[in-house]
Amino acid sequence: MITREKKAQILEFLEEVLPKTSLILLTDFTGMTVDHMKGLRESLREKFSDGARYMVVKNTLLRISFERTGFDVSEVGEDLNGPTAILYVTEGDPIEAIKIIYNYVRDNKIETVKFKGGFLDGKYFNGEQVEELSKLPSKQELYSMLVGAVQGPIRGLVYALSGVTRNLVYVLSAIKEKKE
Repeated sequence: MITREKKAQILEFLEEVLPKTSLILLTDFTGMTVDHMKGLRESLREKFSDGARYMVVKNTLLRISFERTGFDVSEVGEDLNGPTAILYVTEGDPIEAIKIIYNYVRDNKIETVKFKGGFLDGKYFNGEQVEELSKLPSKQELYSMLVGAVQGPIRGLVYALSGVTRNLVYVLSAIKEKKE
C-alpha cells in the first residue's frame, strides 16, 4: 500500500512531467516479467537517455494528474482500468519510442501486453493505432526523404546544364579537328 506522502510525490511528479511530453502511451503490462521491464527500459535508455521512461502508475493517480494537467480524461475512458504502465517521452522522437516498445513486445513474444491508447502531441489515439504508428518513418527518415526530394530537381538541373556544356565542348572540339 502506498502512503499518502508517496501518492502526493507521484502526483507532483506526474503533474510536472505530463505537460512536457510529446507521447504518453498507456499499456496493460500483464505478462511482463521483471527482466522484460528491465530490457525495455534499457532499450529506451539507449535511445533516449533520460528523455523517455516506462513506469507503472496507479490508475487513480494517473486520472487525477490527467485532469489537473489539461488532458481530456473522457477520451481515455476505459483505458484507465486494470494494470497500467505508461511510456512517456519528453525529449526525442515519440514515434521512435513507439517503435521500440512495439518491437520489444513483438520480438519477445509477450502476447499478453496490450496497448490501451495514449496521447501523441496532445491528441488522443487508441490502442489499435499503435501498430500503424510504429510503422511510420522517424523524424530522421522524414528529414532524409525531404532532403532527397529537394535535391532531386536540383541534381537534375545540374546534370542537364553540364550535359549542354559538355555537348558544346564536343562540338567545338569537332569543329577544331575539321579545320585542322
